Amino acid sequence: MAESVPAQPATADAEPSSDHDEEPAPAGSGGWTTLRGLMRPRATRSQILTALLCALLGFAVVAQLRQTRDDGLASLRQSELVGILDQTTRQGDDLQREIAELERTRAELESGTDSRQAALDAATRSAEMQGILTGRLPAVGPGITVNLTDPAVAVGYEHMVNMLEELRNAGAEAIQLNDRRLTASSYFAPGDGGLVVDGALVRPPYQWAVIGSPQTMATALDMHGGALAMIRNTGAKAVVTLEDRVEVTATREPAAPRFATPQPAQTS
Repeated sequence: MAESVPAQPATADAEPSSDHDEEPAPAGSGGWTTLRGLMRPRATRSQILTALLCALLGFAVVAQLRQTRDDGLASLRQSELVGILDQTTRQGDDLQREIAELERTRAELESGTDSRQAALDAATRSAEMQGILTGRLPAVGPGITVNLTDPAVAVGYEHMVNMLEELRNAGAEAIQLNDRRLTASSYFAPGDGGLVVDGALVRPPYQWAVIGSPQTMATALDMHGGALAMIRNTGAKAVVTLEDRVEVTATREPAAPRFATPQPAQTS
């Protein structure tokens, strides 16, 4: 019988295949690399072009706004610019004087020295001021008169509204149109052969008597494209006269409020 040769066992000295020497790559590492690449921001040509157009549009808008603002002042005459500056300065001075007067009144009331008389004087001044502003009291002071002749009756209520607003913006303190006292509640409406002012028909010629800073109000009315320019475009004539003394004699009794009531004083 032929002898079978036993199989030789593998020894520890046998070297493993070189294919198993390398560390296996983590599962999915290639997928993460691809995902990071996809999520990385990339500027395409269309995105760059869109950003450039937005930047140009923003620059154009800013330039247009600056040009519009500059043109608004550049179109005014030197006298008009001086008038605007003078009006702003006067309004600032008036506010400073009012602040000083209120602080003085407060100091008198808080001092305790003759506080009763100080309170009475303050109440009297407040009543007089409110009487002028509401039209209950006549007034006198420097200002202007404006004579409007309108043979064709072409001046409309909108022209008068513009003129009234410009006078108020210029610091007018008391205003009278013909025999009507104009206050914060005054209104204009079309009328037969004239205008309706606070419910009463007023026919031309129109005469304004206004108390305030003469130069400031005259400059405001004569500004390029202002109220008087629009009135003159209708064919009417307007003459502004600066006066050292203007009398506003017309008065009106303000109507009692229907809905508003005084706010009760807060008690601590």
